[in-house]
Amino acid sequence: MAPFDTTGKKVALALALASGATAPKAAEQAQVSLRTVRRKLANPAFRRLVSRLRGDMLAAALGRMAENMTRAADTVAGLLDEENAAIRLRAARTMLSLGLRLRDSVDLGERVRELERELAQKQGVTP
Repeated sequence: MAPFDTTGKKVALALALASGATAPKAAEQAQVSLRTVRRKLANPAFRRLVSRLRGDMLAAALGRMAENMTRAADTVAGLLDEENAAIRLRAARTMLSLGLRLRDSVDLGERVRELERELAQKQGVTP
């Protein structure tokens, strides 16, 4: 039997797993046996590859979402001028609710970064 170490199948399997495919489905997509999938998943380096690919996918998706958040906010803001009072009210509630959540998230992120800086200073490490 030929060794599995062919880059194409390794990457195909890692991508399938990173995308959320089950082991049997990933084996089918990568054209390898289920036994091979299980053997590869027992390898820490391969699991790190799957994790890194999943992180890259999530980062790309987050980038697309961030890119479109302004459009979404503009859409909701545009609904504030609707003639229908129920639509205006729902748009206003949405803007207020999401605005407060976003502010809380930003504030929390800043507080965590400040605590990390303080901890790093106390430990004598550059943050």
